[in-house]
Amino acid sequence: MKKTVCAVLMLLAVLSTLYGNDNKFYISTSYKNLLSNPEKSGMLDRIMDEAFHRIGLEAEIVFIPTEKSLVDVNAGLLDGELNRVAGMENQFPNLLQVPEPNMTMHFVAFAKQDFQIDGWESIRNLYIGIVKGWKILEQNTTDFPHRSLVPSETELFTMLHKDRLDVALYSKLTGYAALEEMNYDELFHLEPPLVSRKMYLYVHKSHAALVPKIADALRSMKDDGSYQRIVSDSTDPYIKP
Repeated sequence: MKKTVCAVLMLLAVLSTLYGNDNKFYISTSYKNLLSNPEKSGMLDRIMDEAFHRIGLEAEIVFIPTEKSLVDVNAGLLDGELNRVAGMENQFPNLLQVPEPNMTMHFVAFAKQDFQIDGWESIRNLYIGIVKGWKILEQNTTDFPHRSLVPSETELFTMLHKDRLDVALYSKLTGYAALEEMNYDELFHLEPPLVSRKMYLYVHKSHAALVPKIADALRSMKDDGSYQRIVSDSTDPYIKP
C-alpha cells in the first residue's frame, strides 16, 4: 500500500513539474490529424487557443492515447479532455461538460464497395473495425459478431484496404484526412451517417468555475465569425463529396 501511495505521489510531482505553469490549461487529446496535431495547427487546437485566450489562459494540448486520456483527466492529472460526446460524466464522475459544443462530428462507415446502410442494424453482420476508445462506436456495436477493435486509424484503414474488414467506422472528416495521408484513394464513406453528435470539452471538476467562462468564449467566437473562419481554414482542403 505504501509503495502504491509513493508511486502516485511521485507521478503527481513529475506532472507538477511538467505542467506547473498556473496560466496554462492542459487539455488531453488522442487526435493526430487536422483536428489536433503536434504543430498546433489543427481546427480544435486553434479553437481552444482562441477560446482560452479570451478568458486569460493558455490552452496547451497534450497527446494521450484514447482510453488513457479520459482516465488521466478523471484522476486530475490533466485539466481537460478535448472532444467527447455528451454523457461522459456518467462513466467518469470527476468530469464536467462545457455546455457549448466544439463541433458536430458525423460518424460514418468507410468501405471499398457500396453497401446499402441505414442505421446500426444494417451493418450488424458485416466485418467492422473500430478504434478502441471511441465510446459512441463501441457502445452501439457491443454485441456485433464480427467486430475488431484496433489501436489507431492506421490499423483501421489498413485492414479495410487489405480486405480484412467490410467497413471501418470513423468520423467522416478525420477519416478523409487519414485516407489522404495514407493514399488509400479507393476508400470512401457511405451515406447516411450512422450517427451525428455534438462534441464537447470536458474539464476536471476542480475547474468548475471555468466552465461558464469557456462556454461564453466559444459562443462569442461563433457570434463574431472567428469560429467559422477557423473551421473553414482548417477543413475545406479535406472536404470531399
